[in-house]
Amino acid sequence: MEFEALKKSGITNLLSAFGRSIWLPQGIFYWTGRAKKEATIDATIGSAQGPESEIVEGAPDKAVTFYIPSVTRCFAGLRSEEAVPYAPMLGLPDLRNAWRDWILRKLADVRDRVEPCLTLPAATPGVTGGIFMAAKLFVDKDEVVVSPDRLWENYSNVVERHIGGRIETFPFFDGDRLNLKGMQRKLLDTLAAQPKAVLMLNFPNNPVGYNPPRSLVPEIVDTLVEVVEQAGKPVIVLCDDAYEGYVYDPDALQRSIFGDLCDAHRRILPIKLDGASKEFLFYGGRLGFITFGLPSGLDVDRKALQEELDNKLGGVIRSTVSNCARPVQSAVLKGLGQMDTILAERKRVVDVLARRAVRLKEEFAKVDLPQLKPLPFNAGFFCFCDIEGVPANKLAEHLISKYKVGVVPSEGGKINGIRIAFCSVPEKDIPTLVAHVVSAIKDLAGSA
Repeated sequence: MEFEALKKSGITNLLSAFGRSIWLPQGIFYWTGRAKKEATIDATIGSAQGPESEIVEGAPDKAVTFYIPSVTRCFAGLRSEEAVPYAPMLGLPDLRNAWRDWILRKLADVRDRVEPCLTLPAATPGVTGGIFMAAKLFVDKDEVVVSPDRLWENYSNVVERHIGGRIETFPFFDGDRLNLKGMQRKLLDTLAAQPKAVLMLNFPNNPVGYNPPRSLVPEIVDTLVEVVEQAGKPVIVLCDDAYEGYVYDPDALQRSIFGDLCDAHRRILPIKLDGASKEFLFYGGRLGFITFGLPSGLDVDRKALQEELDNKLGGVIRSTVSNCARPVQSAVLKGLGQMDTILAERKRVVDVLARRAVRLKEEFAKVDLPQLKPLPFNAGFFCFCDIEGVPANKLAEHLISKYKVGVVPSEGGKINGIRIAFCSVPEKDIPTLVAHVVSAIKDLAGSA
């Protein structure tokens, strides 16, 4: 945006350097807003939606944002002391311990290695808040943060405009495979110029919907170990686990790669960024967690290290949001006490999304259109299609104007494509969605 009104009013001259630099890109929120008003098929919004009857037996067929009944019921029984007082800066102590137990449950296959490394999680205002806190603590002005080139657009606002760092990317895929050589080269180049590197890993990925196969995980870890051995410098790995648990391919890693990175090397520091928002279908709760995987080789008293990390995290929280909402923490704590029930209820949602992902793959497989190239997807809420010969923004505009289909376009560098949020598209509408995308591309390619 040019912010002409702010300039004309003179207010631009009053803004700080940050105030002048910050802006909300014409991305997800713009296209979601358009889709709400104009689309009959809305594949923009990153929350699972559909007929309530798909997730709750006996419920009506009306469209709702999917939820977990046992989580929402927790609010009804909150006492005043569970809702009204300030929450501790780092989160309710019982909740922090319960979330640690939940992490260990998810990482049961590597628990023996992970448990000694795991710090006590601290509550954050959603995964976004966790990303901000980690970046604020570990990224200096002008330092490079490494990320695959398929990344959530909000990383740029957090890392670059808030923190003053720079995101540099490597191509996500080499063919249909995760581009480990590209990741290695970018990290080594970064470490040649600065004392440490920060790597963003978001699995399942937004916007691609990709989770690595289990067979590839040891190679990912080995690649990072080779980097820190060759460079002799540390790598901090921010594991954005917003969509953990939503995996639809039995051959894919079913949990966070954080578990494999814990204690992989004394110079690798993994940081797990969780969100009750997606894991428990509780988007409005805005509750997340930040947890460190401290290598066992550190020659330091771990209790003292935990206390000092808590002090640093507390300083960031106190100077920004002060604390996270107590009623949400209390409700999530109650939910964690009935985890088996919650997981059984969530499985109904995961199964619905899995059927949609499979149907979407089936429909794409029927298409013979060189300009449309779906990237590999097997998890999360989205898929991404590279588009050739037609600008993505022009395609998204044509789709919503002529076919009443909302998608989120992405243009920049070598990327030109659309993100499709199948999480919000009922299975019956997926064939129509794909058919309209195909028709729109043909319309525009024919007029080019």
